[in-house]
Amino acid sequence: MIRDIHSNKETVEVALYDLEQSIKLCKKSHDKLLMLIVGYGSSSGHHRIKTAVLTKLLEYKEKNFIKDYIEGNKLDIFDADYQRFKFKNLIPEEEKRRKNPGIIYIIC
Repeated sequence: MIRDIHSNKETVEVALYDLEQSIKLCKKSHDKLLMLIVGYGSSSGHHRIKTAVLTKLLEYKEKNFIKDYIEGNKLDIFDADYQRFKFKNLIPEEEKRRKNPGIIYIIC
């Protein structure tokens, strides 16, 4: 499942609401992977949405609302976060090659 929560210039509050709803939809549809497009601040120079989403995802992981997550730019065999990530097999190979910093992969 792919969701884009940054292209319409949402506020951080709207983006976080979209994040929660997207995770719920992912679970309801029995998808295991949610590819969340958050952007990385290339047009504005800011990455408020991405930063807020990462903070919220850490909270969700600690509360077992999600299983795990990883940023697109960490999809590298030499990255410590990628080495610890237990769900590598759920991320498509073409996504691993892109290493897109504007996407976060969430394991629902």
